[in-house]
Formats: sequence, structure tokens, C-alpha cells
Amino acid sequence: MVHASPQFTPAQLLDSGHRAETEGKLDLAAQFYRHLTDHHAYTAEAAEARNGLGRVGAAQSQIWQPASNGVHVNGGVHAADGGYRPARPARTVRRRPVAPRDHYRTGRALSRAFSALGWLIVAAGVLLPGLYFLPGNPVPNFGLLPTIGSAVGTAITGFFVVFTGQIARALFDQANAARDLAALERAKVGSD
Repeated sequence: MVHASPQFTPAQLLDSGHRAETEGKLDLAAQFYRHLTDHHAYTAEAAEARNGLGRVGAAQSQIWQPASNGVHVNGGVHAADGGYRPARPARTVRRRPVAPRDHYRTGRALSRAFSALGWLIVAAGVLLPGLYFLPGNPVPNFGLLPTIGSAVGTAITGFFVVFTGQIARALFDQANAARDLAALERAKVGSD
């Protein structure tokens, strides 16, 4: 098995696997791909490495060679019938994916409600000048120009409330993503 030092990035390991595969060194390519899937499981390169493992048929491409003294390489054993039985490959511990959770449901709901309130205020600002032209004029003390000024001010206030609600939602999304990333890192450290 290839033991890559920690200084190699997943992209470098994937590139080495691709080169080995194109040169026809399928066992070496499989080793690079396995290292990526075992040690960098949550990267995009590991997904490509899984595809590479499928291409090179790594699951059945193990080659067992006897050594000159009758002991087999790769840890195989002699069976009772005189044949050779290869050793079982070591199991790799699979990391269980961490399910994303919504830790800030209440905050997100409040930010959505705040944004909805802002859109209602914008709608009220847009509809306010129309009240001036209704029969019976519900805004008798104001002229047309002050009514339009009030409508523009109301609409701007509504947009500000919508913007504030969206900022709050983005803040809760960012905090939730940070918690999920921390949980993923804890899961990685805990399984190594």
C-alpha cells in the first residue's frame, strides 16, 4: 500500500492515481484511490477516486504471488486441501455521515415572519396613493403630494424591514453551517 505523507493534497493523490491508471499500473492506481477514499472521504477528489476504483476493478484485482520459500506474499494461508486461500483484506472503518440539523428553527421562523411583515409594509406603501383617488377620500387632510411622499417613505421602510429579516436569516444559516462543519470535523477526528 502506498503511504503518502500528509503533505500531499487530495488533488495530488488523485492526479497520481490517474497517471498510474493511464500507464497501466492498475494496482498502484487502486492504492492511490483507496488512500483517498480512506483518508479524505469527504472531498470531491474521494468521489472521483471511488469512480477510479470502479474503473480499475480494484475489488477483484488483488494479485497473490508466492515467495520463493513457499510462504505467500500478502498474508495468504494454505488451506486444508493443499490449495492457497488469500487473507481477507483488512476492513476499513467507515465514517458515519453526520446528518445536518437545523439548530435555529425559531430564529429562522422569526426572520421569515419579519421579512413577510416588511413585504406587507411595502405593499401598503404602494397602495397608499390609490386611497387618495377612492370615492369618499379616506385621507382627506392630506393632498396628493404628501400622500405620495408618505407612500414612498412607507415603501422604503418596508424594504428596510425585509432586508433586516434577510440579514437575520443569513446569520442563522451561517451559524447552522458552522455547527455542521464543526460536527463533521469532530466525527473525522473521533474516527481516526
